[in-house]
Amino acid sequence: MARAQVYSPVRFATRQLRSGVVTLVLVAVAASAAMATEPGDFLVEFGRRASAELTDPALDQAQKERRFRELLNEAVDLKTISRFVLGRYWRSASADDRAAFLDVFEDMATQRLLPMFDRRTGQNQDKSFDVVDISRPGGSSDDLLVHTQVVRRNGAAARIVWRLREQNQGFKIIDVSAEGVSMALTLRQEYGSAVQ
Repeated sequence: MARAQVYSPVRFATRQLRSGVVTLVLVAVAASAAMATEPGDFLVEFGRRASAELTDPALDQAQKERRFRELLNEAVDLKTISRFVLGRYWRSASADDRAAFLDVFEDMATQRLLPMFDRRTGQNQDKSFDVVDISRPGGSSDDLLVHTQVVRRNGAAARIVWRLREQNQGFKIIDVSAEGVSMALTLRQEYGSAVQ
């Protein structure tokens, strides 16, 4: 007799994640850095490193993917983002389901975002990445908002706000907002309605 399949909201969200919606980390991986003491320096230095290391023509695809994953885990707090995205479902998920979701989340980010670095070579790179302001959001002692402006080669400018969290090992990105739209909140809404 076949066993009944138990419905798991986290497994469902994991399948949804596999089917693709991660616009999330492109900006984070494109512009962040390990162990910098100032939040603006963290973003600027990491941007330099990510561009230099991921656009190196000497790297084969497997090496690029491995390096991308290292940079992603170094700069982005995937566990905090996943916990926020899944909300109450994270709390009720088993440790195995949480780990599976984190693995799929990292895989999807890698598959969707790494190819974008192949287009960020030579004259296609941004003209400038400038830190405009740094503030602390109300009610938070660990988080900082770093307001930046990216100017493209064609002169178009985009304002991006990074939410960083100070941790023992330095800063980690926990959200990115472009044009006032929060990546983490958008993912939470998408997956929250899917999981329900």
